[in-house]
Amino acid sequence: MSRSRTRRPAAVYAVLQVAALALALWLSRQFEVARLSATLIALAPTVPGAYLAWAAYRADRSEAAADIDMKVRTLAAAVAAAETRQRAQLIGPGAHRIDLAFHRRTEPANNAAGAAPYGRLTDIVIYYQNLHPARLAITGEPGAGKTLLALDLILGLLTHPGRTGTDPVPVRFSLAGWDTGRPLPEWLAHQVHQQFRDQGITLADATALVDRHRILPVLDGLDEMDTDATEAGRRRAARALQGLNAYQHPTGSAPVVLTCRTTQYEDLAALDLRMREAARIQLDPVTPGQAAAYLTARSTRPDRWRLVIQTLATAPGGTLARALDTPWRLNLAVTAYEERHSDTLAYLRAPDHLCTLASPGVVRDHLLSLYLPAAAHQHPSRPDHYRSDRVHHWLAALAAHLATPAPAAPASGTDIVLHRLWPMAGPRRVRTADVLLAVPLALAIAAVLLDQVSVGFSPVQLLGAVPALLIALGFVWQAGRSDIPEPRTIQLRRLRSHRHLARTLMGGLVVVLVGGLVVRLVAGFAVGLGSGPTVGFGSMLVVGLVAALVIGLTAPLSAVPPTDPRRPVRDDLVAGLVAGLGFGLVAGLVVGPVVGLVLVVAGLNVLAVTGRRYLVFLCCVRGRLPWRLGAFLHWAYEAGLLRVSGVAYQFRHRELQDWLSTHSAPSATAGES
Repeated sequence: MSRSRTRRPAAVYAVLQVAALALALWLSRQFEVARLSATLIALAPTVPGAYLAWAAYRADRSEAAADIDMKVRTLAAAVAAAETRQRAQLIGPGAHRIDLAFHRRTEPANNAAGAAPYGRLTDIVIYYQNLHPARLAITGEPGAGKTLLALDLILGLLTHPGRTGTDPVPVRFSLAGWDTGRPLPEWLAHQVHQQFRDQGITLADATALVDRHRILPVLDGLDEMDTDATEAGRRRAARALQGLNAYQHPTGSAPVVLTCRTTQYEDLAALDLRMREAARIQLDPVTPGQAAAYLTARSTRPDRWRLVIQTLATAPGGTLARALDTPWRLNLAVTAYEERHSDTLAYLRAPDHLCTLASPGVVRDHLLSLYLPAAAHQHPSRPDHYRSDRVHHWLAALAAHLATPAPAAPASGTDIVLHRLWPMAGPRRVRTADVLLAVPLALAIAAVLLDQVSVGFSPVQLLGAVPALLIALGFVWQAGRSDIPEPRTIQLRRLRSHRHLARTLMGGLVVVLVGGLVVRLVAGFAVGLGSGPTVGFGSMLVVGLVAALVIGLTAPLSAVPPTDPRRPVRDDLVAGLVAGLGFGLVAGLVVGPVVGLVLVVAGLNVLAVTGRRYLVFLCCVRGRLPWRLGAFLHWAYEAGLLRVSGVAYQFRHRELQDWLSTHSAPSATAGES
């Protein structure tokens, strides 16, 4: 450690040492009881040691972020594995890819150099590497394959033979989750840490990677940041483009890849808002020949699709060709018309019916209505686990909630986050129900606590009743809050860190010292519950240290991002229960069983606020959503109806979400299956 890094910790250590010695001397004059107070006085000078442990911990984190090259290799391997799985899910069975074509769209100014007029999916890596600066905007119609093209670019860059150790790692981010009030580099670092913490990428690592431009941001879904009704001046997408244009590299504009629907991008461009110093490409529709090759490769009996393929060839500009001109629509068609009866294995539908539909819109609605029951029936492990009409109703309710205007709807309009769904039942309804459940609990806790002390009308007796009343009011206030804290989780591996354990226990000791001093001077150890000064302070010491240890083992969701969107709520409830049982059990043994039971309930309610609000929400939406909502959403993800983005579920495609938001009940054709 350099001299500059040691000077400040040494100075703070000296100041804390002097202050701790002065506090110890003063405490020795105030407390005239022998053993416990003497122990506390002896432990007081160890507070500076806690600071040194903290300083060393910070230094270790900074040094750990130094090996950037190793982190880059780790990150590249993790991205390659994750995006390979994601591409396989998008392509579907058979892994047949359409070699999508695209063309350059020249903007009035600020175009990147080196962009060829035309290109294809198979040469997207070379196309991108020729850009100067390396900034690319991918636009296309809904379902045209923008995300698929971005995934191929990511995997192609990671596996390119000419890749060097200094090349940045392409990482895909969902723009729907960006709060544009937060600077882009800060948000990128947070997202990298959140997605790859399990691979050892700390926040310090992620910040260093972003600051040194070792990350190539692939920003997916600019069009998903706002709804169609959002006013131009309030669009997050407009602020996002401003942030991208301000994102700089030492040599100029920093490399970025962006995807957006054509209509939304052109609406922003009409306001002179576009990504500057970039090449914009437009994905072309799938040709009839490409569609025929895809249908043949995905089907088990290609002759069933003969009439469809002939219609595509003879009428390339007709209804069917225009309806099936995107990879997404072709996937819908194959999923719906390759479905078989579970007992007889007979095909349920004949593809020839597609040739009789009147317009592309009718074809779209027809395929979407069939997609849900077909995907549910073809679930890889639990087909028909839920009735298809219930699946439709539940997903339609979620889609309608996402389409609800602010403030009730989530900011992104696409993310289904379990612990943020509670406004769906009505913000006031859920908060009122939460308060109604908290009031009797608060009254019971207050009554139990007041029963432990002698309440009268003397100042000291009245003061002794105040904590119980404040605790009760705190429960009620917390239950009625509109903003709830992040979920928490238990991290037992923190016990392996001696520094963290020392900091946690030392923090609890400081709280006990300060709290005990205040109580001693103000209320004469009233919280000792009548056991005398020594026992009262000893009770506080034991309970305080155990509480500090248990709470110190919990971490906010942002520090320990889960890989399963169901985990935040579950971990929050477990953390509250463990914390409540931990210091409630100790308090019961030291002080009394009644107080211990109160602390168990209090811990569960104080430390599991998010989990409790979620349970109240489920009670308020009975009938609209399943009781085991998390299990259902994960089943829908496995069925291909949803996808996972961080701690959120999202609909497989925005077109599916938009259609469900306006179709609350399944159609008659869907019910036939």
